[in-house]
Amino acid sequence: MRRRALLASALTAVSPVAAGCSAIESRTEHTNPTVHTSDDPRDDEKYLEFQHDGTEIATVGVDPTFSPLPDNLHTWISHTADTELQSLTQRFVALDGDGTPPQISLQGPFMGDDKPHPSVSLFRDGRAAVIDIHRFGELANETVFLQLPVTRWPESARRLVVESTVELVKPGLTDQTHVLDGQLEFEFSIESEAEE
Repeated sequence: MRRRALLASALTAVSPVAAGCSAIESRTEHTNPTVHTSDDPRDDEKYLEFQHDGTEIATVGVDPTFSPLPDNLHTWISHTADTELQSLTQRFVALDGDGTPPQISLQGPFMGDDKPHPSVSLFRDGRAAVIDIHRFGELANETVFLQLPVTRWPESARRLVVESTVELVKPGLTDQTHVLDGQLEFEFSIESEAEE
């Protein structure tokens, strides 16, 4: 019994030191992704490509649909097979409007029986509608697709900015955490949409 208590206290004494070292060594922030646009002129999709050591590690895409105002924001996150999706925060800001945030809702991909269910929050923060997702469960290893219907759009707003923060973990002896930050901007015109 004394040996167990001694071992437990020794592990407790070592753990904070090891945890502190691995947290410093394993966290990499990526803030300069390459922005790509869809080759299809009828498609408004744009996506951010993040690289690490010259290799692509993740892609974050947004494909909004307009009719003529934004009515659905299709979002997706793909990442390398050796990483797991830990969290996603996206801020949707309507520029040139009356200062109110758009209102969005969430459809899928969380309708299945996989457990634990992801932790999802939808809220407003100033001019932004924000979705915050943690604990992806079995979806952590997959490409994740989100359907975000827009239930209210500030009518005078003609630009949409989507700010994305994604946290990926590459499990191992020392977990490597990658924090990906980037933004996409979309412009749309009611006149051009109406003419089509």
